[in-house]
Amino acid sequence: MLDQGLLADKKAREVGAEHFDYVFYTGKLATVKYYLRNVVPNVWMAAEIVMDGDTSAIDVSTDVFEY
Repeated sequence: MLDQGLLADKKAREVGAEHFDYVFYTGKLATVKYYLRNVVPNVWMAAEIVMDGDTSAIDVSTDVFEY
């Protein structure tokens, strides 16, 4: 993904703002930035949660649900 972002940045600079592909390349850059800032960090956090192995929800005695 980083390679795609770097290539899109390079191509956008090469073609210039007047070229019809410029919007495509800048859109690709915006997508890469969004994904790396908003999606990738969530993947790492989810992996940490899974690796933590928290069993507190299943360790609770069923007695806590009785009134």
